This record gives sequence, structure tokens and C-alpha cells, in this order.
Amino acid sequence: MSKGIAWWRDRAGWARATAAASAGALAMLAALAPAPLQAAGTARTALAPAPLQAAGETGTPGGSGGTCPTPNPPNELTLVAGTPQTALLGSAFATGLQVQLANGDGCPVTGAAGTAVTFSAPASGAGGVFSTSASNVAVVGADASGAAAAPPFTANTVAGSYTVTASSQYGSVWFSLTNTATGVPARIVALSPQRSSAWVTSGYAQRLRVEVLDAGGAPVAGATVTFTLGAAAASACGASGSAGAGAVFAGGSAEASASTGASGVASSPPLTANATAGSFTATASVSTGGGSEPEPGAPSAAASGATPVSFSLSNRAGSPAKLTAGVGSTQSTPAGARFPIRLAVTVTDAQGNPVPRAQVAFSAPRTGASGRFTVRSGDRRDGRAGAAGAAGGRDPGGAHASRRARARVSHPRAVTVRTNACGIAVAPPFTAGERQGGYVVRATAAHARPAAFALVNEVPGRLR
Repeated sequence: MSKGIAWWRDRAGWARATAAASAGALAMLAALAPAPLQAAGTARTALAPAPLQAAGETGTPGGSGGTCPTPNPPNELTLVAGTPQTALLGSAFATGLQVQLANGDGCPVTGAAGTAVTFSAPASGAGGVFSTSASNVAVVGADASGAAAAPPFTANTVAGSYTVTASSQYGSVWFSLTNTATGVPARIVALSPQRSSAWVTSGYAQRLRVEVLDAGGAPVAGATVTFTLGAAAASACGASGSAGAGAVFAGGSAEASASTGASGVASSPPLTANATAGSFTATASVSTGGGSEPEPGAPSAAASGATPVSFSLSNRAGSPAKLTAGVGSTQSTPAGARFPIRLAVTVTDAQGNPVPRAQVAFSAPRTGASGRFTVRSGDRRDGRAGAAGAAGGRDPGGAHASRRARARVSHPRAVTVRTNACGIAVAPPFTAGERQGGYVVRATAAHARPAAFALVNEVPGRLR
């Protein structure tokens, strides 16, 4: 019995020793084994080795678990901004044309700085020009990151869609652009009378008014219209006639601008005639106004192609204020003979302007030494062919037998004559009476200061 107990005790001790040895071996193996992979965000044990990196690779991985090579030159050209878009004729496109030199690995490129990128628009038809070259082609260099932007691009005056090509040694891309005429001034229509007049130094009854339309006939809102009062027209009366005829807008300027409203209508300020009688021209044209650059998309004068509209204005002379006798104001002739120089006067208003179509009365004395005017007037009477002639189809008196032109001659002491366009009134021929002596023939017009002609009827046969 005692021997069996001793044997069991020895066997239990052996088991315990064996278990202790096994535990120690496992602990040693665990210490030497590499740490297991951790989930993202968990700490790595101090003994875990860092993953190995391939020789020559640095930077951020381009894909899952990858890295970016160095160097990494570009191998393609990509679009960044500026397509598609639309601009009004003659206006700059709102968004610049931008491209990017890139590499298909998705990593930042190296060595791209200065790489040439050529932007080309169509040479004819719908297209545009770049600001720096003033042509349809512009060349720019990419920056260090490979980005390249074209200079500001402005649509030309041809409507339509087209493409602008950006090309480099790494390929080409295309921008889809459209030039539109909608909202671009194409025509100016005068709404106020194109012919009007005003008395000198007085205001014109109506302002200058125009309507601005686009190519489709729709009103253009926000267009700037410039009204200009031009120079005087040539005068048939010479430089003294209407050399200075003109007008000014309120404020004293010969030019004024106004913007069209929603209806496309613009009106000038009130205008006042100056002190010189005569004709002159005013114009209305579409412009950017003020000499400043237009806002992007705003209509411009260069883009519109709208022909300026003209207004014919006339400053009318005032009422007759003065009569001035011509070169025949003093002369003599034998009694019963005709005076060699016709009696004539020039009628002017208070500003010295010739007054056209003014009535001037020439009057010789009723008694004493005097004379008479010789007036010839035509009295034409039209007859008609008789019934017999009409029935027979013939005019028995001839083609002109029924028309008579009979001249009448009279010799009054007073006559009335209208002034011509230059304010000059010329009396009919004047013949001295039989009574000798000196006298005065007067010329009058309304309330104007009259003119006088000092004439002498001399003894017949007397040398002058």
C-alpha cells in the first residue's frame, strides 16, 4: 500500500515539472514571434518592424497602398474650366480657358514648368481673339504644378458655335464656345422726328429719342446710347450764313449719354438752339459710355455693328430786327431813265441772322420827285377743246390754241418782295419819274428798323 502511494506522488511531480517546462517554452516562443497586423487606428507594438519601402519611391501613394514616383513627368493634358460657355458678340467670356498637365498615375507632376500650351480659335467665321496677342492664337507656359490658363478671350462679331483647341506635347483638349447675337445692339431706330427746328436761343420741342434692337428685332435693355450734336451744314449763303449753327444739351454740352430701359428706348436731355440760324446734324450711336471697359457680357459699340441714326435740326432766325440797304443805296439817273442798280436790302434778326421769307415793302414818294417800279406778272388761262372738236377727235385750234400766256406790266410806286434763303430782298427795276430832284425810297419789314435809298432824278442828258 505504501509503495503505491509513493509511486503516485512521484508521477504527479513529474507531470507538474513537465507542465512548467512547456509553459516556459511557449512564453519564449511568444516573445520571439512578430506582432500580428493591427486594424487602422490601433497602436503597433514596439517590436513590430515597419514595412519595407521600394527603393526610389517617396511621397504620397497614388493608389491604394501605392506611392508617387520621383520624377513624375506629365503624360497628358486635361480640361479644368471654361467649357461650355456663351458670350455676347464682342464681349469677353466670363470664365477663363484653363487646362492642366497631368500624369495618369494621379500623382503631382514634376518638370512641367514652362511647358508650352497653344490655344487656337477658328481663323474665320464665329470665333474670337485673345487679349495679349489680339489674334485667334495665344501661347502660354504652364506653371510648376502643370496648370496653364489662356489670356482673356473675347467673342468676335460673328454669331455661332465653335471650338477652341488647347494643344501641347502631351496631347490636346477642346473648349466648346458660342457667340450669341441675342441682346446685342444691331439696329437703332429714331422715335422722335428726324427733322425738327426751333427759333434761335429757344428750346427744341422734343428730345432726341431712339430705340435699340438686336438682330432678332427684340429691344435691348441696358445699352448705352451716345447723342452727339454735330457741326453746321454748309450754307448756300457762305460762311456768314450758318457757320456756327448748333445746339447744346442741358448743362451746356454737345454730347450726352443715356441707357436704354426694358423697352430698349433711350432719350437725350433737352436741347437748346444757339444764337446762329442754320442747319446741323445730330447723331445717336450705341457705345460703352464714359470710355470705361464694359462689364462682362455687356453690349459694346464694336460688337453691335449698329449704324448711327441721324437727325436733321435747324435753328430758325428770329423776327426781322434790321434792314440794311445794298450797294444801290445812293445813286442817280436822268429823269425818265431806269436806275442802274436794283434796290435791295438784307433783313436780319436781333442776333444778326438773315431772315428768310420775310416780307419787305419798298415805297417811293407819292408826290414830288419820285419814280415807279416795273412789275411783270404772268396771267395764264387754260381753255378746253369744244365738244365738236372732241367728238371729231381733232383740236381745230392746234395743240396750244387753248392756252395763252399773257404778260401783265404795271408801274406801282410801292411793291412787296419776300427775302430769299439768305435774307435778301431785291426790288423790281425802278425808273426815275419826269420830275427832277432828290428823294428817298424806304424799305420796311414788320417792326424792324427800316432802310433808306437816297435817289436823284437828274436833268436828262446831264453827264454823271
